[in-house]
Amino acid sequence: MEPLEDEFGDIIQKARTGLGLTIRQAADMSGLAVSVLEDMESYGYRPSEEESGTIAAVLGLDPEKLYGIASGKWYPRVYSQELVSDVIVVSGSIGSYKVNGYFLYDSVAREAALFDTANDSRTVLRYLKDIGSELRYIFLTHCHSDHIGGLREIFHSSGAKICIPYGEASEGLTDDMKKNGCIVKDGMDFKTGRYSIKAVSTPGHTGGSTCYTTRDYCFSGDTLFAGSIGRPFSCDGYSTLLKKVREKILSLNEGVRIFPGHGPATTVAEESEHNPFF
Repeated sequence: MEPLEDEFGDIIQKARTGLGLTIRQAADMSGLAVSVLEDMESYGYRPSEEESGTIAAVLGLDPEKLYGIASGKWYPRVYSQELVSDVIVVSGSIGSYKVNGYFLYDSVAREAALFDTANDSRTVLRYLKDIGSELRYIFLTHCHSDHIGGLREIFHSSGAKICIPYGEASEGLTDDMKKNGCIVKDGMDFKTGRYSIKAVSTPGHTGGSTCYTTRDYCFSGDTLFAGSIGRPFSCDGYSTLLKKVREKILSLNEGVRIFPGHGPATTVAEESEHNPFF
């Protein structure tokens, strides 16, 4: 079973820094010792339910949901691959850090879309050959190196159009990629085989972070993880990210499956019920 992207310590650190609080400030507000809070954030101390609830109240997190993760009692329901046979997970890494990319493909039309690169062009190109489909689009959720690593090789091998979120810093992209790319704005629609894909702007992790949705799926990049969110780039980014996820992702049909940039897949229903940020 793939571990969650974020543990208790990651979650409270993201919330604390998102609110602009130092460890000492959060400790003073919660009545916990600074050393205890430091150990919590570095995975050196497993909190009691009372301690978890205390820090949740200070950080604006849901106490029951937070303790569900702290105690290891919650994990998103594992789905049958048969239910998502049109999605291929590309499992790559940057060093020892795992990163996900995804193919969505129509085996009848023999067309496919790729969502991020998983930092692994060889695996992407091998899968593309195996499914025997034309890669029409490479959708970038954002331009951090672990999500665009190997993009040049994939682009030159496939000729696919690169879809770059509006407002996203793109220093990692070469001039020829940008020239043959497409700037993606909120609400834009794309077609691949029988699938309609909609771009949903969700800034916060980065200035241009974007999710891509179909009727049944959401490819969320680092905007939303199972039980957590991506690390916000600023306090303003934190509040914006929470707002966008509530309005644009958690408002989708509860059965929509969410495929994040790191960690296991989840659903809108699971995140509504178990993500402590909401």
